[in-house]
Amino acid sequence: MSKRIIAAALVLLLALAAFGVSFIISKNREEVRLLEAQTNAPTPSESKTEPATFDVTEPSSEDEPEDEPTEEPTEETTYVISDDTELPVPEIINMPTDENWSLVLINKFYQMNDTYEPVLSKISETESIYLDQRVTEAYLKMAEAAKADGITLTAAAGYVAPDRQTRLFEKEVASLMREGYTEEQAAAKAAFTVLPSMCSEANYGLSVDIGWLEQDFADSEAYKWLVKHAANYGFIERYTKQGERITHFNACPWHWRYVGVDYAKDIQEIGVTLEEYVGKVH
Repeated sequence: MSKRIIAAALVLLLALAAFGVSFIISKNREEVRLLEAQTNAPTPSESKTEPATFDVTEPSSEDEPEDEPTEEPTEETTYVISDDTELPVPEIINMPTDENWSLVLINKFYQMNDTYEPVLSKISETESIYLDQRVTEAYLKMAEAAKADGITLTAAAGYVAPDRQTRLFEKEVASLMREGYTEEQAAAKAAFTVLPSMCSEANYGLSVDIGWLEQDFADSEAYKWLVKHAANYGFIERYTKQGERITHFNACPWHWRYVGVDYAKDIQEIGVTLEEYVGKVH
């Protein structure tokens, strides 16, 4: 009986010993695997998510400011994603002298001749905002109609003098150059938010910015009223989100361009940009 007990004890001891050896080998393998994983893991700089970039050539070291670090554009910078990498040389055009004057296309590709000077008038005695006198009359009718519906249209900007347009554009270019763009790249990118002098409708009093100081203007009652009624007074939302790649300009729900009642209704019904409507798409 004692021999059986001793034999059983020996079997048990051997089993425990085999389990212990297996456990140690398994643990050593796991430690080796973890060590290899740590050795091959990417460094913080390798695993860091790259900031969003745009379709431009990466600035070279020669173009970087010497006294401040270069930063790539981030997702917070709002620009239309485009293949444009340089500012085009605009074609010089003349203001039409017939009834189609209101359809004149002004953008980075088309610039009015130097001899044209708009005839301006103030929209009110209390506001120093000027528009082409033909546009002023239409705007005042629209503002009066909105008021009758309980909506106040607050004009924030109208005519912009060419020298002021130059300052606004150059300021945006300088800001982009500080982010690392070359001057050429910065000018091309800036033109998605601020047009060069004489390439903006505002330089001719053809458009009005309404309530643009409100960051949520697209959600305002004034915007909803304009979308529904502005065409009846000859105005269109010039830069829409869906038209960004056609207009080459960021959406501006506050920017309304006068084109005339019949044309405005037609453009709204078809659902196109001014560029598409006049057949000058780049």
